[in-house]
Amino acid sequence: MQKKELKHKSESISFRVPCDLLSELHEEAERKEISLNTLVTQIMRRHVDWYSFAAYAGFVYVTKGFIMKTLQKISEEDIISIAKYTSEKETKDFVLLLRNQYNARSALDVIETWIRISGYPYRHKIDNTTHSYVIQHDMGRKWSLRLVEIYQFILSEFKMNDEQVFDVGENTLSFSVNFPKVYE
Repeated sequence: MQKKELKHKSESISFRVPCDLLSELHEEAERKEISLNTLVTQIMRRHVDWYSFAAYAGFVYVTKGFIMKTLQKISEEDIISIAKYTSEKETKDFVLLLRNQYNARSALDVIETWIRISGYPYRHKIDNTTHSYVIQHDMGRKWSLRLVEIYQFILSEFKMNDEQVFDVGENTLSFSVNFPKVYE
């Protein structure tokens, strides 16, 4: 979910940072063509939005190769069944833990943060009340099916599944959902 652009107050603060770490941060900022301040703000935002609670919410880091090889061994029906089960058992808890509330806005915000943290190239377009997403995960059709089940569960929780449209591709998933202004 795109966060509204608000003027946030900022404050100057000083940190002591090891020289080698600071040098790496400067190099990364230069590669990304952003200021060091912007990079550090992004790092802190990701920490607060995701990393500080992700492990508590049950997220673990596993390599893409491991997941893809494992998915080859499991049928599409089993992927869907497992995704449905975990969505029903875990989604509310991890959204609550990451956002301290469980509503349409917080759930969609967690989805978008998860996409971003996973490093997937994606687009999020808003046209009136319709939010359209295109996610290029490059992990195969079965991964797309898993994501569909998770997203459908979340959307159904908040009665937003009437007009959702999913397009499952081999390495890309796209979907649109009506997100009425009442949720904004």
